[in-house]
Amino acid sequence: MSELDLPELLSLHSVSLKTTIPFGDHVTSQLSHLALQPEQLHTIAIRSLNDFLQINVTGPQLKYDPFKLLSLSDLSENEFTNACIRELEVDSEEAYPHTQAPYLLLLSIAILELLRSLPVKQNKKTHQWLGRAYTAHQSLLNYPTSTLHDKIFENLAAAVPTSDTEPGEAAEYFLELAQANIFFSYDFRTQKALQDATKASGFKFLVTGVKAKRTKFQQREVSNLVVLAKSFAAKTKEIDLNAKQLLPNSLLLNSELLLETPAFANVGSTSANHDEQNIPPELLDEDPNSPSHLSDVDACILLLTAYRLKANSPAQNPLVAEQLLAYVNRVIASSKTTGDSPLSSGSVNWNIFSRALFYRSLLESNSAKTVERGVLQLASLVDELGVSSAATSVVHSDLDGASAAERLRYIYLLPLLPRWRMDMELATQYLSLGMIRSAQEIYERLDLPIENALCMAATGSESEALELLENYIKSDHVDNPRALSVLGDITGKPEYWERAWQEGKYAGAKRSLGEYYFKLGEPLVSAAHLSDALKKNPINRQAWFLYGCAGLESQQYELAAEGFTRCVAMDKDDAKAWSNLATALLHLGKETGQLKSKEAMSALSEACKLSPEDWRLWDNLVSVSARLENWTTCLRATTKVIELRADKVGEDAIDLAVLRVLAQALVSETYVVADEANGQEQQQRRPFFERQAIQLFTETVPRLITRTPDLWQLVAKVELWRKRPWAALASYEKMFRLAMAIFESDETNEGKWVSVIDACEALVDGYTNLGDLPGRHGGEEGDETQVVCKDWKWRAKSTVRSLIAKGKKIWEDANGWDRLVEIRDNLK
Repeated sequence: MSELDLPELLSLHSVSLKTTIPFGDHVTSQLSHLALQPEQLHTIAIRSLNDFLQINVTGPQLKYDPFKLLSLSDLSENEFTNACIRELEVDSEEAYPHTQAPYLLLLSIAILELLRSLPVKQNKKTHQWLGRAYTAHQSLLNYPTSTLHDKIFENLAAAVPTSDTEPGEAAEYFLELAQANIFFSYDFRTQKALQDATKASGFKFLVTGVKAKRTKFQQREVSNLVVLAKSFAAKTKEIDLNAKQLLPNSLLLNSELLLETPAFANVGSTSANHDEQNIPPELLDEDPNSPSHLSDVDACILLLTAYRLKANSPAQNPLVAEQLLAYVNRVIASSKTTGDSPLSSGSVNWNIFSRALFYRSLLESNSAKTVERGVLQLASLVDELGVSSAATSVVHSDLDGASAAERLRYIYLLPLLPRWRMDMELATQYLSLGMIRSAQEIYERLDLPIENALCMAATGSESEALELLENYIKSDHVDNPRALSVLGDITGKPEYWERAWQEGKYAGAKRSLGEYYFKLGEPLVSAAHLSDALKKNPINRQAWFLYGCAGLESQQYELAAEGFTRCVAMDKDDAKAWSNLATALLHLGKETGQLKSKEAMSALSEACKLSPEDWRLWDNLVSVSARLENWTTCLRATTKVIELRADKVGEDAIDLAVLRVLAQALVSETYVVADEANGQEQQQRRPFFERQAIQLFTETVPRLITRTPDLWQLVAKVELWRKRPWAALASYEKMFRLAMAIFESDETNEGKWVSVIDACEALVDGYTNLGDLPGRHGGEEGDETQVVCKDWKWRAKSTVRSLIAKGKKIWEDANGWDRLVEIRDNLK
């Protein structure tokens, strides 16, 4: 786009804005009076959008004054700009108050919306550019909005590539779709879009471990994550390795300990270190010390993959940080930079290279060994955009750097990063290092008193923060409601949030009120406030989650189910939301008399899949599946609970009631004894439930029994069903011994006395019924050498006599004694 003038825009010089009419609407009404063809309008819209992004995102500054293109005699430039910024407010989310030339964005959107309604040949392209314009609009807001969400994805869906689309164009489309999904936290969609982009470009890459030295004094190599990647330019565009672009300076580490880049071993043969790993043949010749050049589209794939990983991983995780650095360093290594001048030359796109440096800066700022370069690199990038003042300039250059066209080439393939957000990120890094004054200088330069107040409050200067905000509110500002809401956040006083809502219907204030009253123990009041916030901006997942929690606390289960349903629709990987949804559905089913258990079990299954180490989720799944008599799921969940808890709580990991119904479900089917010839094969052919249940009752449970004799009785029941009377009798004996030990620990306890009598009766019945059956090694009935227990009668009598002797002193005339005597008499 020309930086000197815009001839096509000069024809809009006759547009005159009245103060009562929004600029976008006025442009739409005026376009019909201009003798412009759709192709001309399309060019104007694209150039307006690109100029807007050049001013606010990539730099450098335009070499013309866009305001002079419009005839606006009734408003000053300041008034007009502020009016357009107010026009960009969506769902009560306000645009950045110092956005430059916002009328260029509004002009582009108005023209593209008009073109979309026309039956022109470029309609698919119009949808694509309109989606880009709305993405740029969303980047000006602090939070995602439902209105822009729908418009972005509606237009992207209308621009989907066809079978005859060039592979490079298709790859770029899927990357645009991926970055939109990342912003709105659609992880599954992001993954699918990245896979489609990778397939379209023919890109091959792999994250692997290669031995390397990372320090100057290291004697032996250790494993180090690296990305092996290779572009196949024939499927996208030819890579011109001789092309030179002026790039932001990649600062050297200059460490006395660390190497500038890891020195990898076995150069040119990384597979030697990974005999067990299946490295694609295309990557076997990749040398991590001298990687091949990547096409720009493939570099974007790596950056978006890293962005997705960061968005879905726990913060400050060292393994994740190393993996992210591997992706970013691979993109940086793709450029042939000299590193010895403020603006280095290389063959990679300026925007892609600067974004890789930006991500690396954030990652390195979290490590004490690299924090210095991380912060300085970030300051250098801010300065490159031409927004730094003398006070904050670190690496200032008078060079113009890369051209605007080069900076804008791939701007839509990566998440938009307005320059003030990069500057604010630098302020955040300064704060983390204790450089409070430097951070405040940035906020003052950007004229962000609200962020400055938050900075002061975070460092303990609450009185100064309050004074700054109160002075700000006294004058009329477009973001006064947000300032009032921040005052409420700092002071914890709900009246400020109430004022913010009354004056500007600021959704963030209602979210804060909802959180305030929820913590106060008033879930109904909290839900009412959250409902107002969600009507203004229904795409805030945190608000929906709290809304669902308020529903559970107030026993408004339909409300709770709605909240958590919306949560899982936005993020399918939220295990807590799935679990809470199951709870809400169960209670809702009880209230309405409708069967909601199946839906609840599905929700709990998702929660367990996402958070497999949370035994509480598996325990809930046990209860629901047992209610539905889904014994396979119940068994799987029971086994998982025992697996997760057994090491810490032992037998308490076992639910006796659940095991009883599982045992009954198991023995209700006929057991087929395997013959010796193909016993193992027949065992493998048994149904899953049967195999797992047998393992649970005969291997897992017996190892944990320490104080519940009834568990041995369940084991005996299963062994009898398996036609193993000798194992069943052994279980009865263990049951009695355990019951006797428990009774002996407190012989005055009536419950323990009754329990040991029950165990004695069960054991005597076992001796009587099983003693003469064929034993483990076969034999016929009556063959005393091959039966289960040839002296069963003597053992039975001994068991009863020992118990009578134990209990005679205390329990001779008490409950259970007559039953014990009857058992003894029946053995005579």
